[in-house]
Amino acid sequence: MSHVFISSDAADVDTLFFVHEAFRRLNVSDVFRGPDEDDKDPLFSLTPVMEASAVLILFSKAAMKSKRVRTEVELALELNKPVFCLRLDNTRTTGWWAKALDAIETRDATQNLEAAVEACTGEIRSIYEKRCPVVSVMNLKGGVGKTTVTAQVFGHMQKERKTRILLIDFDPQFNLSQFFLTRDETDARVEADRSVLAMFEPNQLTSSVHASPALDWTRFNDGIFHPPARTDLVASLIPSSSLSGALDLVCGQFELTKYAFLEDRASLGLAANNLKQTLDGFRKDYDLIVIDTNPSASFLTQVTLDVTDHVLAPVLANEFSLRGLRLLDMILKRFTKDEHRPDVHVLFNGVPKSQQNAFERDARDGLFDAGVGFELSKALLSETLYQSAYLDLKATAPDEDPTSRLATNSARGPFALDLRRRLSAVSLEVFERLQPSQS
Repeated sequence: MSHVFISSDAADVDTLFFVHEAFRRLNVSDVFRGPDEDDKDPLFSLTPVMEASAVLILFSKAAMKSKRVRTEVELALELNKPVFCLRLDNTRTTGWWAKALDAIETRDATQNLEAAVEACTGEIRSIYEKRCPVVSVMNLKGGVGKTTVTAQVFGHMQKERKTRILLIDFDPQFNLSQFFLTRDETDARVEADRSVLAMFEPNQLTSSVHASPALDWTRFNDGIFHPPARTDLVASLIPSSSLSGALDLVCGQFELTKYAFLEDRASLGLAANNLKQTLDGFRKDYDLIVIDTNPSASFLTQVTLDVTDHVLAPVLANEFSLRGLRLLDMILKRFTKDEHRPDVHVLFNGVPKSQQNAFERDARDGLFDAGVGFELSKALLSETLYQSAYLDLKATAPDEDPTSRLATNSARGPFALDLRRRLSAVSLEVFERLQPSQS
């Protein structure tokens, strides 16, 4: 699946490859028809247009006369896909094309092709990011249920909405991985570099000359980085089916701790760029990417924020959790620019059902806004995740369905229906908050 389909005529092949290279630099997946494909073939496939998230027209005199280009653009408009146009010459538009281009965002590339391409591809890149947001479950206080929320809320969301979700375990304790995979499975993945460290450095999966980056904590594999193939890296937690979506996992590992000991800032910068490149390539295959983070402020925290669009922060109903939010706000202001700062959403987790919690009520009334440094009362989800033994995470047993002990699948008894309703309400509110702003 690609993000953008480029519709063009064979006469504009030089511009086509120039635009393709611009998308490659932005790590945006594109697809186009080769210049040797028959323009007059009435049976050419329109699948690439239907699968793309956006369409870019390279408009010229030749393109205007092309039956194939017109068919592709007609389909894109019919499907209400975002359509962009780069005008390559001053050909006068008439008839159907004149009306169509009036409704399409068009940039004039006749004077400065490079500037027009940069502006257009940048807008399409923004759509790409919004199409598959990256959510980090984060609170710089341990014990607030980050891994529980990652597994249970997003596991329920996937089952209920049939979405394609990728979970990534960024915690060196890798409890999320141990919940879904057996010890033998996690060990085998780490040994073969089919785990999270492969997103940061050249490794056995992608290089014949580099040893595993997990073997040496004193050095960084700084060779040419090729992002690992998604199918080589992820563990599929549910059977692969377009009807059931996907719930995939990038296995964590203790060796992520090595970045706390590396002092070479250039190497850490390369690691951050490699991670971003890998995630950018994965966006095309998912509706949502969720990162389970470690509780300490570190390189991993900073690099996570660099690729994060939203932060979901679980908190317990006590002031110790709020200290983690205060530190999170300080880190956000220190390491992110205003225009790229992720939106923060706060979820009360592990709240006892048997009592009315005054602390939660005070938080919703705004009493703690000044103390945490941002408007906590507005960031709080209206829904709450109550205490339940079904939400506890335990290690997976051999031959067990990886998702069988998610609360959405395993809860039984008199409180099961209420728990599923609560998970539905929480996951729906999270889902709605992740949707792009209409303003």
